[in-house]
Amino acid sequence: MARLVNGILGGFSGKVGTVVGVIIDENCFIRGLPRKRTKFTANELENQKKLATVQAYLDPLIDLLKVGFNNYYTKTGGFRAAVSYFRKNALVSDDAGHYIDPALAKISGGDLLQAINPSMVSPEPGKLLINWDTTDVNSQDEADQLMVLLYDVKNSATQTKIFNGAFRRDGSLSIAVKPRIRNKELDVYIGFVAADRSSQSDSQYLGKIIV
Repeated sequence: MARLVNGILGGFSGKVGTVVGVIIDENCFIRGLPRKRTKFTANELENQKKLATVQAYLDPLIDLLKVGFNNYYTKTGGFRAAVSYFRKNALVSDDAGHYIDPALAKISGGDLLQAINPSMVSPEPGKLLINWDTTDVNSQDEADQLMVLLYDVKNSATQTKIFNGAFRRDGSLSIAVKPRIRNKELDVYIGFVAADRSSQSDSQYLGKIIV
């Protein structure tokens, strides 16, 4: 809907049919609507495929990435920063096509201390135990909280912990894996977020596991 300026004989601002009214310094201009492109170059089509691959991988992780990439990698941080990071660093292209290399992927980035000597094991069906060393943890870092991603990439199914993980001082976290991702191959990532939520660590990829 357009807005009339200076009455019915004046100009207008907004869209009317196939034209758009624009007001610049009290001058009124009318422009045709831009035509939607239907033809793209080979490079443009290839870039569209790359972006689609990244977007499909990251869409299930939006809430986690908003925290993990807060004020990181780009000026705005958040999900857009994650998309930019993955396109430049985690996207692999070869004869098989485009895909995300899990070892190059991140769920968070920043200057906070990473987990020391992290490991994971499934002590029983449906359970995942993540451990890390707390020997040299300073008092200023002990309240950092663990973020976790369990990602069944094949089925785009996830389980996350963002603000409900263990503290750095705990040295371990036991997770009851949701039924929908049990007996599936999971990529596992961890990272820490500061107690005051002001910063994050670079995440760490723990590898693949079936729980």
